[in-house]
Amino acid sequence: MAELDILEFLDLGRAKSIQSDSEKLSDSEAVILNEVKEKDFGVDLIYFNTDEETNNSFPAVFLKKVTNFNDVETLKDIAETQRKIWNYKKVLFLYVYSETEIRIYNCSEKPLIVTKDDFDYKKELKGIEINSYQYSDKQQLQELNKLFSRIAIDTGIIWTLEDAQFIRDKINLQKRVDKYLVESLINTSNQLENEGLEINFIHKIILRSLFLLYLEDRGATDKKLYSVYKKEASSYFDILDDAEATYKLYERLEDDFNGNVFTLERNPKGEIIEKISTDQLQIIKKCFISGNDNTPQTKLFEEWRLFNFSIIQIELLSEIYENFLFKTDPELKKQTGTYYTPPSLVEFILNEKLPTNNGEKNCNVKVLDPSCGSGIFLVESFKRLVKRYENQTKEKLNDFEKLKKLLTDNIFGIELHPQAIKVAAFSLYLALVDCLDPKTLWQKKKHRLPNLINNPNDSSLKTQGKNLFCRDTIAQNKEIEAIEFDLVVGNPPFGTTQLSKSIRNYCNSQGFATEMVLPFLHKATLFAPKGEIALIFNTKILTNTKGTYQNFRKWLFNDCYVDKVFNFSILRNAKKNFGGQLFGDATGPISIVFYQKEQPKKSNNKIAYYAPKTFIKSNVIEGLSIDFTDLKFLPREECQKPNSKIWKIAMWGGMNDWNFLEELNSSNISIEMYLKKEDIDYGVGFQVSSPRDKANSEIKQLPIHSPNNILKYYTPVPNKRIDFDHFHRLGKLEAYQSSHILLNEGVKVNEHQLSLLASFVDYKSAYSKGIVGIYSKNNDELLLKLLTAYLNSDFIRYYAFLTTSSWGIERDVVKHKELFEAPYLLEQLSDNQKNNIIKIFDEKLYEKTFYTVNKSIENEINEIILSCLSENEQYIVQHLLNNIELFHKQEKSVSLHPIKEEQVSNYSKIISQEINDFLDGQELYANITVYNIGRFSPLMMIKLTFDKKQKEINPSKEFIDEELKKLDQHLWEKKSSSVYFKKKLNYKTGDDIYIIRPNQRRFWSQSMALEDASELILEILNGN
Repeated sequence: MAELDILEFLDLGRAKSIQSDSEKLSDSEAVILNEVKEKDFGVDLIYFNTDEETNNSFPAVFLKKVTNFNDVETLKDIAETQRKIWNYKKVLFLYVYSETEIRIYNCSEKPLIVTKDDFDYKKELKGIEINSYQYSDKQQLQELNKLFSRIAIDTGIIWTLEDAQFIRDKINLQKRVDKYLVESLINTSNQLENEGLEINFIHKIILRSLFLLYLEDRGATDKKLYSVYKKEASSYFDILDDAEATYKLYERLEDDFNGNVFTLERNPKGEIIEKISTDQLQIIKKCFISGNDNTPQTKLFEEWRLFNFSIIQIELLSEIYENFLFKTDPELKKQTGTYYTPPSLVEFILNEKLPTNNGEKNCNVKVLDPSCGSGIFLVESFKRLVKRYENQTKEKLNDFEKLKKLLTDNIFGIELHPQAIKVAAFSLYLALVDCLDPKTLWQKKKHRLPNLINNPNDSSLKTQGKNLFCRDTIAQNKEIEAIEFDLVVGNPPFGTTQLSKSIRNYCNSQGFATEMVLPFLHKATLFAPKGEIALIFNTKILTNTKGTYQNFRKWLFNDCYVDKVFNFSILRNAKKNFGGQLFGDATGPISIVFYQKEQPKKSNNKIAYYAPKTFIKSNVIEGLSIDFTDLKFLPREECQKPNSKIWKIAMWGGMNDWNFLEELNSSNISIEMYLKKEDIDYGVGFQVSSPRDKANSEIKQLPIHSPNNILKYYTPVPNKRIDFDHFHRLGKLEAYQSSHILLNEGVKVNEHQLSLLASFVDYKSAYSKGIVGIYSKNNDELLLKLLTAYLNSDFIRYYAFLTTSSWGIERDVVKHKELFEAPYLLEQLSDNQKNNIIKIFDEKLYEKTFYTVNKSIENEINEIILSCLSENEQYIVQHLLNNIELFHKQEKSVSLHPIKEEQVSNYSKIISQEINDFLDGQELYANITVYNIGRFSPLMMIKLTFDKKQKEINPSKEFIDEELKKLDQHLWEKKSSSVYFKKKLNYKTGDDIYIIRPNQRRFWSQSMALEDASELILEILNGN
């Protein structure tokens, strides 16, 4: 098969050539092509994924043509190309093709490390090869097209397709360049520490090495510089062979960078007292040539070193070092509450607040990060201001003095940790040097880089800077507070433990919860009283019901103007190989708030609230998918109520759920009110403690329950007894002495069950912490059984997931006080219906030997309970229950599965019925045509045709897979490298309306049909 044929066969004909100057390129394509060409990746073509709306393009696959796969030089060239793409980190796949075969290489896999002169490239390349395909084999070609064609790339079917498991098994994102370099640095640090070097000194050596290698690979150092310190030295690695030469170079580094970052330890006489041996410098050398994986030292081939800092991005370097810093000092993260901010999230925030893609020209924007860490927000902000300057002047900015002024006039950070702030200065220096032409310009004495760090406690600083302040942000800092900033951005520390005195005092003075992040959010308005703010915070601040959290919400939504909120809690504990790359190792629920102190001239009575529920993973992209159903416009007036539950309800549900629950709460008594009316009481369980506390022999005689042994509906008598004599808390003793309900506050989550657990017990027993016991003062067991059924019902699960503060956000826990605010719907049932529930409970709900629940019988109880709701309200409940399953099972949820024919039919019936009810009396009917698609089509489409006669649903025989696959490319909008918006599409032509949605069950539910019908009716009313 000829070259053109294989590209056409895979539908990769629009891949861009590295060499051609005649192709029409977008700006982003041109930048990437020039970058790849300049770094000489050795590829011929790049297939781009393009966001049609912004015209931004992102490399998806690199392609390389070879004559054959037998020549050693060719194989060596392939290995070098894969190594460079690995350092680039942005692309997973390299396609190498000849006239007879194609081989797919894995660019997430650590590159080959050449260890000897007769290295067997043919054998070793197999380790980074995903698969190879011969054009002469029809079966192989079929698999190739299915898994690696353009459509496969764009839709990412390899992440879901069963046939592609072998690909997923070979791709390990934990072996990518950033992860491996962090591991290598940690092993190097441990090895040097074992040899007696102090950890802070090790950090200094590693930081200097990273900096010099970055300068060297970017062309900012040269043989002329190195040969001054060691004869015939042409690289930093040559210098490392001589400890004396190494320290002469370090002195030069200290001098040129003004002692801000690379200070040498000296005695009072000014003599250098740092000590490191040449052998120890060889450990550093190995770290950056072959990586330090704790294997014995081998011959180092410098031309085949793993890490290429001309390709690794500056922001990735900050990430690498900050991860290394925290992993070598785990207590630091606990003390500071700091979590690393990944580049994709920085990009996302600054795309909103400091964009460059629309030709913005204002480059004088004073930016502050009040907890700057290693400076990732500041580096990206500086780069954007450089781009804005270039937009303004229409010329490249590479003048040293102008770059320095742009940096010192506009980029500011505050950071408590002195080591982290040095990394921030280090990163900003790199960003500045990278703009120079020539990059060696900094070596001239008149071009000494600016002092940035201001730290009065650091006696090694020769001159205090005025940009990066090593301070406690929350304490009073008159020098910083005198500056009025235009933009405050960052990722402040989270947590409620190990709080500093300044944090506690600040929170207490404002009446806020003692939560580390709250003072940062509040003080940002003092730093930028007329500016804009975008800060990351812990989502529980939106949902926690405590009064001190309500006080904060009252301030934020009433005294400030909140424009939009992004709730990214779905990424809590996301799998590292599926979505987890976006937030690194953060386990808390993350949100971002965009706000300002002053009311804008044009205010909006709605707040935009984005609460995505899914990850996306394809050959091209990995990260967060924000679908059209994930955006709600919340009434500002409701958001201003400190006790509003709208943030949680709108996170997992929608305005239909909000209106539904508002109506239920106003027309029904709560569970709490019902308990009081029926003389039913409740109390928490016992808590054991030390001999200083209460003794009680009565509890000790009773069987006891723990959260782990409770079964749904009924729990038999446990054998367990208490071994303790003393209790910190005795619990509700009255409940122990009669029949009672055991309500487990933890949510039962496993493969078969996602529910609350309430269990009736008809014997005396005690229960421990984490359980609430509910008992009848009149010993009315029938009421307790009825209440047990209700607490286990689908409706209560629906209510708890939507309204309680923790489940679905931080912990899988439902506090009873929040749960008892739920409406008690059983009051609406007839006596016969209640008696029927009790009868089912007693006779056939669970098997009496092992007490396993009969699911179909349980459904009968749910049907009785939900019968007091309308059919449409039941649709709303069922849709939300599917979201619970989506939250817990993530990419394995059935909600993401392709739709079934029956589901589309039900959707179509509801939407046509709703519209026809609206059109009643106008002699006009909405009729549905359902189109035929394949299982792997990314989209599904139906057509509404308005006619004077009502017709049955019409199944079209037209097969539209290819058209839908092309259309799908236009519905994705890239917001940053790991955050994507998926647009919905209603297309109107003549009397027809086409409804196009993703081919996933969650978009074609009966509840979605109600929402879509409401939207279409509104468009009809507005004449659209």
